[in-house]
Amino acid sequence: MKSLISIFIIFTIALRPVLPLLDYALNYDYIVSRLCENRNRPQLDCNGICYLSKELVKVSDSSPKQENSKINISGFIDAFIVNETFTFKSLLTGITHKVKPSVYYSDFYDFTSQTRIFRPPLVSIF
Repeated sequence: MKSLISIFIIFTIALRPVLPLLDYALNYDYIVSRLCENRNRPQLDCNGICYLSKELVKVSDSSPKQENSKINISGFIDAFIVNETFTFKSLLTGITHKVKPSVYYSDFYDFTSQTRIFRPPLVSIF
């Protein structure tokens, strides 16, 4: 349901600039005969374009300007600096890791063949 509503809202926002053109196409006869400013002067051959241009200006003026919506980032730089380092002492309080002495050479490497968990299955050919 939420996705359906969000798709509807996105679709409405995307089609908002096109709505005056759709209104002009659907109500062409009414706009030419009643709303056109140049209906008394047929030699101009306006056919309601004056009304359409006014409606398009209204839609473009109601949308937010790109130049006014710039964000000044210089004031936000200090907000993301972390004062303390992250410590995980609280997560590791009950966990201890004991290294057992091994017969095999490990050279400070913690994983030896004795502590291996996964052993692949044996495959017999015959």
